[in-house]
Amino acid sequence: MSLHVICPGCLKRFQVGARFAGMKGPCPNCGTIISIPQESVQLPDADETKSGKETKRNVSLSVIPRYDWEFDPALAGLYALGMLGVLLLAFLFGCIPMYGVLRSLFGTFGLCLIAFPLTLFGYQTLRDREQIFAFTGEELYRRAALAAAGYVILWLTLESVLMATRADVYVSGFYFTAFAGLATLFAVPILVMRMQDAFLHYCIFGFSVILVRYLMGLGWLWESGGLVRYSTAPPPPLLPGM
Repeated sequence: MSLHVICPGCLKRFQVGARFAGMKGPCPNCGTIISIPQESVQLPDADETKSGKETKRNVSLSVIPRYDWEFDPALAGLYALGMLGVLLLAFLFGCIPMYGVLRSLFGTFGLCLIAFPLTLFGYQTLRDREQIFAFTGEELYRRAALAAAGYVILWLTLESVLMATRADVYVSGFYFTAFAGLATLFAVPILVMRMQDAFLHYCIFGFSVILVRYLMGLGWLWESGGLVRYSTAPPPPLLPGM
């Protein structure tokens, strides 16, 4: 079971594990220290002056019991089917001959499409279960969208660097690790995750993109530099007879 509380400072709603009842913790949005109640309590709000008399208005801190996030076979199956569908579409797309520049443009569009679901899935999988607050609803979607946009920008920058330097497999691995570190520093304050979880979060995103771009005919990540030397990118070597 888990509880839902409202921060008295910014009025944001957060999901709180029931084991944290009676504890205190900072709001991840505004930093206000929130006392996690055992039940609904009354918190003093701003003073209101009416007819020259000072009155106080109480605001209820809502506590709504809900089930905490657990492994859902149906949801996991949906994610698996979605990923298999993406891989299949990427493979079929990679079988179509086209100019390398056009293939790269379609690859960028596909990157933007899968960034948000990958970011959302990674957060639900890796977030610290001991963390007092967990984002849900619209707040979670906004933060996941912001993190996904940052990941896309960092990834496109990484690919540009690899193409400009024509890095080999070892240098590409170094660049990938460096950009993963930058993405970690970017994701920690947005998703309020531990450093190691934020690093793994970006790695899930990065390795998924590497697999999809390979199936699309763009080659492995360390082959990005080779695309500038060819007018067309070859289809994946998984095709029969290749």
